[in-house]
Amino acid sequence: MERVVVDMANINIIRIESKLDSMFEGKIDISDLEGKKTDDEIKKAFLSRALAAIAIMYETGIDVEMAAKSITDGFQDMGIDAVYCNEKQKQLILVQSKWRTDGKGGCSQNEVLTFVEGIKRVMSLDFAGANNKIKQKIPEISLAIKDMDYTLMTIFCHTGSQSMSEYVSRPIRKLKEKTNEDASEILDFYEFKMSEIFTYLASGEGNDVIEIDDVILNSWGFIDTPLKAYYGTISAAAIGDWYTKFGNKLFDKNIRYYKGSTDVNDGISRVLKEEVENFFYYNNGIKLLCKKIIRKTAYSDSNKTGLFRLEGVSLVNGAQTTGSIGKFFSENREQTDKANVLIQIIEIGDDADNISTQITKLSNTQNRIENKDFAALDPEQDRLKNELLFSNILYLYKTGATVDDPTKQISLDEAIVAQACMQDDVSYAVIAKRNVGALTEDITKAPYKILFNASTNAFKMNNSVQVMRIVERFLQSNEANYEGRNKLALVHGNRLILHLMLQQLKQLPDFQVTMIEKTVLEQNVDELCPRIIEKVIDKMNGIYPDAYPANIFKNVGRCREIVKDTFGEEENTNNF
Repeated sequence: MERVVVDMANINIIRIESKLDSMFEGKIDISDLEGKKTDDEIKKAFLSRALAAIAIMYETGIDVEMAAKSITDGFQDMGIDAVYCNEKQKQLILVQSKWRTDGKGGCSQNEVLTFVEGIKRVMSLDFAGANNKIKQKIPEISLAIKDMDYTLMTIFCHTGSQSMSEYVSRPIRKLKEKTNEDASEILDFYEFKMSEIFTYLASGEGNDVIEIDDVILNSWGFIDTPLKAYYGTISAAAIGDWYTKFGNKLFDKNIRYYKGSTDVNDGISRVLKEEVENFFYYNNGIKLLCKKIIRKTAYSDSNKTGLFRLEGVSLVNGAQTTGSIGKFFSENREQTDKANVLIQIIEIGDDADNISTQITKLSNTQNRIENKDFAALDPEQDRLKNELLFSNILYLYKTGATVDDPTKQISLDEAIVAQACMQDDVSYAVIAKRNVGALTEDITKAPYKILFNASTNAFKMNNSVQVMRIVERFLQSNEANYEGRNKLALVHGNRLILHLMLQQLKQLPDFQVTMIEKTVLEQNVDELCPRIIEKVIDKMNGIYPDAYPANIFKNVGRCREIVKDTFGEEENTNNF
């Protein structure tokens, strides 16, 4: 008898195609292709666009309708097939997708190069010649590119079976290295190929209910009132497997999704890699809400090991832990299996929206204290407040206080940045841009003690805050006069520009002996700011023409070079 060889890749492609048809029929716009392409070409384009939408869904957890609206594929799409700005999670997602009909092969370097060029253009806000779908996304793209808190997630999605080779992936790796350099992670990338796509779709994506069977808890305990709950430890590999199957859909009810590569998340991965046996002790664990928890009879004779089925699962605390484990798990399965994670599982039933919201909110907010909150214990802060009160300025330095009347109030948050940018050493202004929290990490030593000490002048601090407000308004109102990379200098270089401005204005005779009139400060800013901006842009483009602006202004060495070249070796700082 002749042996029949089954091509599983082809079978999986058929199944993926069927699933995409059922999910996106009538939802993906293909009107731009009608009358211009053959039926087969239109079908392939539809599937490619649906793949891009699936990548967005996997990364964000949004529904089919919203994902379909993210599609930008078409003529003059800049190599970007989908764009989604996740304001809640501070993430801009760019996708290129390719439908491989035979389920074989992978990505070509030309495809990756096209994607890389599109990413570069997005980062430079260069949309010349782009199609209308891209242009409609410009406001949200600009929002993300100009916001320091946003990360840029880039995804190449395809139904090939092969991963990118080192040679093919080189352009995206080089772009990632160049963009991120020695600053915090801005650009991330991953390849979403057929095996991951199939697993994701086979796990019931598109359904509201996540079900996880055969969950093994070790050293578990039980609480039965007021809600039924189980707690114990679980293998990190099990959590990695959940993330592989369900992606950010796991976090539907959470206040945040997995944020990708951040200092904290990189630390989680580092512990898994270097100190896996200590992971349990370093990590706070995760919390799940379930509509129903079913304890199985296996291993039921003791609390050493328990086997459970979970229905209606949502992970409400521990998204960063879960995402970091998931990313690490994809390449280090055996190592991940060595780590244990603390877990709580709470049964909330079918009609429990209120309790679900309350548990989620309090799990993510209770007992959260920022380092800057300890400034309230610093007697120098109270001294500054009392001195400013004599000039009818209320200094709000305790957590929870908000500025209601800017004419008579300033805040600690404003003072931290203004004090940093006023220092002669530009490194403090760079820290204020790169990681403002580092300025108040420890109120007993530098850099906090450089900004706030017995010599800190209340008048000087208040005047610096007023200058900062005026400079910010000036930059925002003049941003439209600049394009692309130069516009980003105003956005990402705002702290350096403020630093240069304060180096000028703090030399005014009255800057540290009285509250300078707002009109006087505005006049000085209006006169000096255009020249400072011009010099910063000129030096940025002259010294670092290929560097991403966000990284230039978060790098101490580069900012020192700009300041040095701006003033010149022999120039006085008044020579603008």
